[in-house]
Amino acid sequence: MSEASDSTKATVKTAILWGGLLLLVVAAGVTISDETTRRLGLRTLLALLVVVEILLAFPQMFHEPRTEDAAAVGPMQDAGFYNLAMALFFALCAARPEESTVALAAAIPLYAIHAGTHLLRYAGLYYGGEAPIPGRPRHLDLRAGLQLTVALAAMVLFYPPSRG
Repeated sequence: MSEASDSTKATVKTAILWGGLLLLVVAAGVTISDETTRRLGLRTLLALLVVVEILLAFPQMFHEPRTEDAAAVGPMQDAGFYNLAMALFFALCAARPEESTVALAAAIPLYAIHAGTHLLRYAGLYYGGEAPIPGRPRHLDLRAGLQLTVALAAMVLFYPPSRG
């Protein structure tokens, strides 16, 4: 199988998986009106984000550089500490979502910018002096962008934790 064919398959698989999850999140956000269930939905999302951010943080923070990527170690470790900070942020919001409305309102545009950046990279659009990473498959930016979009949609649809 060719590299282009593998990339196309990975892109389609990514789009179907995360597109399906996005549809489920939107359907749940639109149809669930019970305040207790909405609050539970928001707390569940925030708890999942804690786990994801931690899973992303530690491999990046303790990355063992190879010779070809030694220059990327600093930014990669910075990204790991960012993920760890986001895990703590989401844990605090999950503990008391009703008292975290301002913090969650700030997280929504940040996640939109982060998701948008990955989706722009997937589309081949770079800004701020950024360039493609040699050897990095494009579908990884699609996957990251769609993962962030699903989380973003859930935050928007289940925020604020109480509609009252």
